[in-house]
Amino acid sequence: MATERRGSEQRPSVRQPTYLFGSTMLRPVRLAFGLAPVITVLEAGGHAVQPLLEAADIPRFALEEPSFHIPFEKELRFTRLALTALKLPHAGLLVGQGYHLVQFGVLGLAASCAPNARELFHTILAHPILAWGCIELSFWNDGDEEYVSFEENAEVGDCAAFFVERDTTSTLTLLRQTLGADLKPLSVHFTHLPPPAVDIYEAFFACPVYFGAASNQIRFAQAVWDRAPPQANAMSYRFFENQCQRLAAVMDEPLRYAGVLRTRLRAATPIPSLPEVVQALHLTTRTLQRRLDEEGTSFSAVLAEVRRERAMELMARSHLDNSAIAHALGFEDASAFSRAFKSWSGQSPRDYRRHLWDESAQP
Repeated sequence: MATERRGSEQRPSVRQPTYLFGSTMLRPVRLAFGLAPVITVLEAGGHAVQPLLEAADIPRFALEEPSFHIPFEKELRFTRLALTALKLPHAGLLVGQGYHLVQFGVLGLAASCAPNARELFHTILAHPILAWGCIELSFWNDGDEEYVSFEENAEVGDCAAFFVERDTTSTLTLLRQTLGADLKPLSVHFTHLPPPAVDIYEAFFACPVYFGAASNQIRFAQAVWDRAPPQANAMSYRFFENQCQRLAAVMDEPLRYAGVLRTRLRAATPIPSLPEVVQALHLTTRTLQRRLDEEGTSFSAVLAEVRRERAMELMARSHLDNSAIAHALGFEDASAFSRAFKSWSGQSPRDYRRHLWDESAQP
C-alpha cells in the first residue's frame, strides 16, 4: 500500500478513480504575458528583472503585448534564472497566487461564464495555447470526490516541482476568485519531498498537504465542482468559447516586430518618433532596426505607411487645419506635412481637400 508523508505523518491512499478529461498543456509557443506573476514576485523581492529577460532573449515589451508569444525554451530559461535569483523553496506557491482569470483574456471570460466550476476548468484545459501550463493536467472522479492531477513531463526538467506547485496553487486561486475566498480543498498531494517549511503550504491551502505522495493532486468534494460561477451564462459562454477557438488558430502565426510597431504608431497621438518608440518597447534603436530588417522593412517604411493612413482619415475632417494634422502625425510643422502628403498622393493638402469637397457636393 502506497503511503504519503505529511511531516512525520503516514497516510494510506488507495483509490480507483475514473478519468473525465485532461490535456497536455505544454505548447511550443507561449504567450509572454504568462511570465507576469513570476516577475511580480521577483520585483517584490527587489530583484532586477531586465537582466533576466535579456539573458533569456525576451524583449520587455513582450510582456505588454497581449498576442506576443515566445518559444517555451525561452520561458524555461527565464524561469530557471528567476528561481536561481529568488532562492525560495516555495516559489511555486507564491507565483501561483498571482494568476487571475482576467489575465487569461478571452479565455478567462469564457471560463467565468461556464455553467459550473468543472466546465470552467475544462475550458482552460481545452485551449492550452491560450493558457500557461507546462505539464499534463487531468481531471478525475473518485466517488463523492473529484480531483485534478498534475503530471510532470521531461521538458520542464529540474523545474518540475516549481511548475507542479505553481499550477496546483493557481488552480485553487482561480476557484477561490470564482466561488469564494473561503473555499477549501479536501487535501493536496505532492510527489516531491517536503520543503523546510510545510506550514506555509497548509496555511494557504487550508487543508492537509502531503509530500512524497504517489501523485500530484488537489482534491475537492464533488459538490464544489457542481457549483456555478456568479457570471455563468450559456450564450456568453458559447460566444467567448468561439472567440477562443479563433484566437488559438491565430497563435500559430508568428508575431512580427513590424506588426507591433504598426500597432504602437497607430494608437498614439502624436505619432511617436523612433527614440520614443524604442524607449516604450524597452529596446535599443539598433535592435529594433535589425528585427525590422529581418522582416524586410524599416522604421521609416512603417512610419510612412501609418502616417499616410492617418493623413487620409484626418484630411476628411474639415475642422482640422494642416498644422493640427501635422502635429497629430508627428511632423515638425505644416510645411513638412505638406511635402510628405504630396509625395504620397500626388496632390497638395489643399488640392486634395478641394477634391473631397467637390465629390461631397455632387448629388
